[in-house]
Amino acid sequence: MTRTAVLIGTNTYDDPAYANLRSPTADVDAIDTALRDNGHFDERKVLIDPTYAEASSILEEVLNGMPDDLVFISISGHGVKNKRGRLHLALRDTSKKLLASTGLSAEKLQRMLEDSRVNSKLLLLDCCYSGAFADGFTTRDDGDEGIDVEREFLNGEGTYVLAAAGSGQEAKEGDNSTKPTPSPFSAAVARALAGEGPDGNGDGWIDTSDLYQYVHRQVDSLGGQRVTGFSLETHGSIRLARRVDSLTATPASPGHHERPAPTARTADRDGNGHGAQPRESGNARNRDPHAPLDVQQWKSLFSYYHSCLTRQSVLQQLPDVHGTQVAACDMGSEELLSGAGEQWSPTGKAATLAANARRSGQMLRYGYPAVLFDAAALNNGGRRDWKIAPLLVMDLEVSVADDGEQQLVPVSEPMLNTAVLTSIAEYNPDELNEFLTWFEADWAGTGVAGLGDKARSVCERLDLPRVHDLVPGELRRELDLAKPYRKGAQNVAVLHRADRADAAVQQLVRDLDVRGDHALKTDRIPSTALAALGGDTGPGPWSRSPRPVITGNSNSAQEEILHAAMERRLTVATGAPGTGKSELITSVVTTAVADGQSVLVASTNNTAVDEVVNRANALLPGADLVVRTGNADRRKQEPDILTTLRNARFGATDVRTAAESLDDHEQRLSVAQANLGGTATAEHQLAVLSPVRQRERARLPEALTPASFPDAEVDTWASRIEKALENRWSGWWYRWRVRRRFGIRGTDDELVAVLRFLHTEREWRHTRRVLADHPAPESSRNTVTAVREGRREDGSNYLVGNVAAGIRGGQDAIDARLQALNSGATSWKGIPQLLAAVRAWATTSRSVRSVFPPNPGLFDLVVVDEASQCTIPDLIPLLYRAKRALVIGDPHQLQPVNTLEYRDDRRYQGENGLDEQWLEDRSLLFTRNSAYHAAAAALSASGDDVLWLDEHYRCHPDIVTPVNRRFYGNRLAVRTRTDKLASTHDPALRWIDVRGAPDRPGGFSCRNQGEAQRVIELLRELWRELPDDVDIGVVTPFAAQLRELRSRLGERAEERIRCGTIHTFQGGERDVIVVSPTAATGADTRPANWAVQQQNLWNVAVTRAKSRLYVVGDRGYWSACQGLLADLANARDDGDDTDPSRDEARTALFGALRDRGSEPRVGTRIGGYHCDLYVPTSEGGVAVLVDWAGAGDPVAPAPGRCLQRTLDRVALFGTVSGLPTLRVPAWRCLTEPDTVAREVVSAHPHGNAQGPEQPSPLVEVPRS
Repeated sequence: MTRTAVLIGTNTYDDPAYANLRSPTADVDAIDTALRDNGHFDERKVLIDPTYAEASSILEEVLNGMPDDLVFISISGHGVKNKRGRLHLALRDTSKKLLASTGLSAEKLQRMLEDSRVNSKLLLLDCCYSGAFADGFTTRDDGDEGIDVEREFLNGEGTYVLAAAGSGQEAKEGDNSTKPTPSPFSAAVARALAGEGPDGNGDGWIDTSDLYQYVHRQVDSLGGQRVTGFSLETHGSIRLARRVDSLTATPASPGHHERPAPTARTADRDGNGHGAQPRESGNARNRDPHAPLDVQQWKSLFSYYHSCLTRQSVLQQLPDVHGTQVAACDMGSEELLSGAGEQWSPTGKAATLAANARRSGQMLRYGYPAVLFDAAALNNGGRRDWKIAPLLVMDLEVSVADDGEQQLVPVSEPMLNTAVLTSIAEYNPDELNEFLTWFEADWAGTGVAGLGDKARSVCERLDLPRVHDLVPGELRRELDLAKPYRKGAQNVAVLHRADRADAAVQQLVRDLDVRGDHALKTDRIPSTALAALGGDTGPGPWSRSPRPVITGNSNSAQEEILHAAMERRLTVATGAPGTGKSELITSVVTTAVADGQSVLVASTNNTAVDEVVNRANALLPGADLVVRTGNADRRKQEPDILTTLRNARFGATDVRTAAESLDDHEQRLSVAQANLGGTATAEHQLAVLSPVRQRERARLPEALTPASFPDAEVDTWASRIEKALENRWSGWWYRWRVRRRFGIRGTDDELVAVLRFLHTEREWRHTRRVLADHPAPESSRNTVTAVREGRREDGSNYLVGNVAAGIRGGQDAIDARLQALNSGATSWKGIPQLLAAVRAWATTSRSVRSVFPPNPGLFDLVVVDEASQCTIPDLIPLLYRAKRALVIGDPHQLQPVNTLEYRDDRRYQGENGLDEQWLEDRSLLFTRNSAYHAAAAALSASGDDVLWLDEHYRCHPDIVTPVNRRFYGNRLAVRTRTDKLASTHDPALRWIDVRGAPDRPGGFSCRNQGEAQRVIELLRELWRELPDDVDIGVVTPFAAQLRELRSRLGERAEERIRCGTIHTFQGGERDVIVVSPTAATGADTRPANWAVQQQNLWNVAVTRAKSRLYVVGDRGYWSACQGLLADLANARDDGDDTDPSRDEARTALFGALRDRGSEPRVGTRIGGYHCDLYVPTSEGGVAVLVDWAGAGDPVAPAPGRCLQRTLDRVALFGTVSGLPTLRVPAWRCLTEPDTVAREVVSAHPHGNAQGPEQPSPLVEVPRS
């Protein structure tokens, strides 16, 4: 695969009829810089002020590539019209008088793109009238909608078009008052590619969908021009540039955050341009960073993660108060932290501890003052967990002299003990970083006096009691461990030993130990799912697609992911909040188990694992379908689970009949979905054609109508008129025949108008015939619904029958496993044989080795849930133990908590011969990337797409709509049954404006007492108003604000009201959520800026709310910020978020209904959902939704899915509103509004509305 970019910018024009421009060169430079730094393009060809021949030649050259190539084309300059209104792109030598031969016509460029065998092509047009690029006959009037491109360019396989302006709009130049700057459009493109664009699916790339979302939002916010984008016959998005963070992202242009009012690019000569010779940009750095890993690279990667994990483990260990891991240091005056000495000879207990650590290969850590604290206090639990650890700490090594005396030598700089900090105070990552920065910047190291000052200052900022006066020059010899324990800092220096891998990561580290006997074997990786993470994402060993066994609810997205997980080596899915992730995983498990495959479900999150296990185990009568295992307590339950399975009697099940029924369901589902696809494709094309046909019909000579051209004569007359216009010698003859037949004058303008109409009419009539061949979409949707409901029982029977057969055939394996467990033998014994009988297991990722041996491909399939919270080292052993993998996560939710410092990460990269850029390109950095990012990046590099769970069922539309827009590019279809939510309120989102007075107790975190008081007042109101079974949550990002809220709330309230930081709510949900953002006008800039930047946190906070969301904060402050809270602050108080833009189809139907004496209302809102029109009728009223079939929407799903979504939305609105709800295709509103209006008015709850001229009857969709 070759990635090539062609960037054309024309500033200077030889013909004085065209004004010179200043922005095109800056456009090209900005985009070229972004592609150079982040695009991974093999070649970038830059042409400044090229001639027509030069531009044509280079375009033909790059479009003559191979099918799997990518071609990126950007053209910036004048867009001009010829006298017939056809669009041409002006080059340096373009002549206004000879435009046809010297200008690059849209028709020629379109043909070049259509004829190219390159499958992935992106065209950016930054010129006037660019929205009309693909209209082969003329640009359109200023009022025309920008969807003709789709009509004229539907066959451009694999082509995306992004145009800077509408068909009748001028594109704007940048602010060139002081120097040339990029235009608003090109500047937005460059910023997006340079790193500001979103990464919707988290695969590490800005793709065409991300680019459109960003550029559309940025340019539209300036006003004056309308960005249009089209996806033409493409399958998935084209990946354009790596999504990088601030370490590698580059500004698109100087001052790119400033957005002055731009000036128009007109063709009037009003300024001086500057010319430049065409140049070719060189290749960037190595562009093949995703070649499959070899054995040595895998070993280096394993060793890198091993080092990172062990260091992180050491940093996190805290000695128990009465353990043998810690000892006081009897040194009189502190010597090491203060810099008084370079080494210290331990005595007494400290010497014994150091010797033991040296013999066992443990790490030594030393520090002052010793802090005694209850590590469980922050969890508000009843159990105590007292720890003793130094507050200021450093690493030591033991040096043994010739006489055997031990010397302890510092091998690190003094640092704050982050494990202590996070155990005694709930700091968010930024608060913790600020604390560390303050400590390092103010660390003087000036003897014991400076050490004492620093220790006391740290205790004061932490609000940590001092049990003793902290005088490091007069250390106490022993720890004060008398009961009752007194929390606080003691004037004692302590030494403690730390395992290189504590119990939490010990199993994981053993898997990654390349020198271990029972570790993962790098030479066996190619036969496992782990190979996909290293670049080999080809078909998995299991090539056939098993019979889907779905015993619960499902949708098309879930079914697509299910099929992929059964066939591909690696499948990655984005699971946004409330999109049915648990239902999907359950279906994956049931399908695999029923097919005789073994499957492991794993996550770092116990809650996520248990939710799937509970759901799946409800499907098997009297026994567990999925064996929940993991830690020692879980493993103790395994004998009982296996015994119950072995002795279970499931009853007689006709498996063969169930299988036949499932196959029948699948066949009927496929036919119905194919019919929906065919209908949707036709309706999409009719929606695109309708406005064009209306305009062209209006331009026909008065004597002509569509009826003037019978079907059999359309092609004949189109051919004759073309000859009349083009044939130099016989044109008069054809012109005479046209005049004679139709009674028109036959001028060029008349003939062009007729020809344009005939071309459109031919396509229109053909598409109408295609549409008529398909059944009504409502009927197909009913079939889909019936199949999905009917297959549940058959799937359950098929599952139970196959499980029973597996248990019967695996009695010996189960008995052997039970015998091994009862004898206390290794937990690995008998596992490979057992998986043939007991096929489904679930565990947390850190416990997998304790149960399952490191055998390559042990499981047929592993499902990794909540992968965005999972580290890459956690993912590796899971993928190694499976042949195929399904990785599910959400890059816009919380990421793994990582306490390893970046400098340590860099050190371990170097020690293991790894390049940071190489790791970055693969999203494999320990401290920066999650398991989801790594899997998505590997999949993306192979050319496969991350799949989406794209239907949301949890939150009220008022709550999830701004989240959908901000994070997910409006990909999610909201399907929440608001009539089933507890205590809904209209609107469901409410902002309570209160400024308060933010402060920083102790100099850290952030608190707002006025805001906290208003939160408490709101909670009192809700306590009185809401039923007792309605649960409430209060979330804030700041530890200090949480303490303030809890102090005001009281213990009794916390029985019903859960109060915590945003991290504590991940994976949960509440009927009502109250958000306290805390930062407000006057807040310290550091915590305030951090709060604004934490968009993933706000996503988590908001999407926990099902029925109501309250934000209590400074509305003026947050409305001026960027991000989700700004969206909420700027939302309308009535909850109405409908698009106010004009809808031609709705307008036409509205007028027709008014003509019939009806009084329709636009945008009626019921239960959080809107209809396009509410029409009062004699039977009470009808709701209407106008269906544009995805026309003009570059992120619309495939046609069949798009239609299914619309039909589901119609059914949902009918259910929530109680109104009969009709879907009306847009093309019908535009073409026959009077007929549609009559049908709508006559519609009623117990009958269908249809008329004699209706080709696609309006049918009320059955309610959900």
